[in-house]
Formats: sequence, C-alpha cells, structure tokens
Amino acid sequence: MTHADPEMSTFEWTPPGTTPPFDGEITPHVVGDLADDLLATLENRGLTAADLVRKVAREACDWLNDEGCDDAAVGHTLLHHELALLREAHGWRGPVARFLGALERVCGKVADDGSPALREALSAECALWQEVGSDLLPDRARCGAELLVTGAFHPAAGLESGEVILVHGWSETVARAVELAQAKGLVPEIIVSEGGPDLGGRRLARRLVASGLVVRFIYDAALVDAVKRVDRVWLGTEAIGQRAFVGRLGTRAVLERAQELDVPSAVLATSDKFTPDGSTAAPAWSEQEPWHLWEGAPHGVTVESQSFESIPLELAGVYATDEGLFGPQELTRRAVKSLVSASR
Repeated sequence: MTHADPEMSTFEWTPPGTTPPFDGEITPHVVGDLADDLLATLENRGLTAADLVRKVAREACDWLNDEGCDDAAVGHTLLHHELALLREAHGWRGPVARFLGALERVCGKVADDGSPALREALSAECALWQEVGSDLLPDRARCGAELLVTGAFHPAAGLESGEVILVHGWSETVARAVELAQAKGLVPEIIVSEGGPDLGGRRLARRLVASGLVVRFIYDAALVDAVKRVDRVWLGTEAIGQRAFVGRLGTRAVLERAQELDVPSAVLATSDKFTPDGSTAAPAWSEQEPWHLWEGAPHGVTVESQSFESIPLELAGVYATDEGLFGPQELTRRAVKSLVSASR
C-alpha cells in the first residue's frame, strides 16, 4: 500500500515503481519550456486552486516576458501547448477554469498576428492573477467570517461555543473558518473524516490539533452515521456550477442525512469557485489512476476510483462565500450572474 508522507500535501503520492514527477495519463501533446517547468507544480494536487493559479500565472508571466519568447502564434502556443496539462489535470477546478477563460478572452480581443501586442496583453493578465486576496482570487478567510456572524439569516450561521462540526476530508477554506472560530473563543469540536484515498483528513486533523482544538478522526464510511452526533456540517468544494457543486465522494449522502435530521449544513467557497461556463465535472485523473484505490488489482476487477462527485445545490443549507451567505436558490442566480460576467 502507498502511504502519504505526513509532510506531503494531498494527492502528492506516486504509484509504486515510478520516480517523481509522475505524469500518468495527462501528458500534453507538446511540452515546451513553460510546460516542463510547471510539471512538478501541476502534479502537486494538494495545492489550493488559488495557490496553483498564482504559481502558474507567475511562471507564465516570466515565460511571456522572456526575450526568447516567440511572438508568432503566442496565444495558441500558451493555451494549447504550454498550459495543456493545467487544463487537463486541473481545469475542473473553478479558479483554474476562470484563469484559463480570462486568457482565452484576451486572445479573442487581441490579434495573434506576430506583433508583441498579444504577448504583452497576456503578460498583463497573468500579473493580475498573482495578487493575494484580489477580486480574482478572494481571501478564503472571509467565508468563515460570514458564517460566524451572530443573528445572520440562516441557522447555519452564528456558531455557538463548544458545538461539534463535521468536516469531510481536507479543505483550506474550512480550515480557516475553524481557526477563526477558535480565535474568537468559540472552541468547536471537530469530527474529520479520512477524506478519500489521499487521506486529506489527516492533514486537516494535524493542522487543527496544532491550534489546540479537539479533533475526532473517523472512517469515510462512518460519515453518514456521524451526522446525528454533530451540531452542523461544514464542507469545502473545488467548483460550483449552475445546478451542482463538486465535492468528495460521500458528500451527497452526508447532506441528505443532514436534511433528514435537520442538522444545519454549509458549503464554504469563495466566488472564484464558480465555473465560467456553469458546468461541473469530476477530475479525469481520479478515474485514470486506479492505484489510489487498489494497487495491482487482479485482471478482471474494474476499479472504480473516482473520488469526487457532483452534488445538487439544493442539498446544502447555505453557501458561505466572500460575498455573503446564499441559500441554494440565491446561489443559482449568483452562478448565472457569474456565467454572464465570465463571457464578457
């Protein structure tokens, strides 16, 4: 069995018999200097989508500003060759899809005619995506702040001291919200699940215990049963579409159980998680790398290794974003608004 190193981020494992970096099934057709430089970054699936975009934007900016960068067909080269692996491995994540969409819009407005104009425009766009806490990549801590407002319109808000919160695996946004609650003296107890094949829940548990919180760690199989023991459910997501959001496998069952028991649930997500085209999809690599679930499965066994799923928006009680709290219906309207603005 392959074990995740305690210092490793989520999904940094490599299958037995390989030497990092492992590019699995997602090697681009043409690998140039930028694509080659990005390989190690793109294989670290533990990076938050925002941190990933910032790193890629910085590398792309350097590549575009390099004296050796050829102005001929620079837009096509950047999007379809140098960033092909980014799209294939991480394009399902909201912030990544929005970043790539922004570059495509630049290419649609500036002629790719061999002049430096497009290269300069793309470089300027990449520079915008490097800023921390900008409107393009908002501060994740603001989601938790919205949830902790006493007297807010939804029962999922206004955490009281000593409450028990159920969390499914790793989420940077949820981690920040819990730490904010701790800083405010609310001292919640956290029940954390394994979090799929990467055991991202261990990473979260280590972080929260270091903050002085009481943490209980459970099997993913115990998630649904654990709902009856908690005061609320907090979940993260990588992408939100018009009708669904993407979560770890098991999220749907947890939210359905929370509805049955009238346990308040919240999905914490910054506005960059809204996908530009309103669609959601699970990552292809999760199906293409069955070793995450079973290494060396015998011939004849089909390993269904997809560890993410799309969950209908209406299953969550509230969505805590950097722009405020939204019920499912309001979030649907917000997603449509995001879709319209992303097309401009």
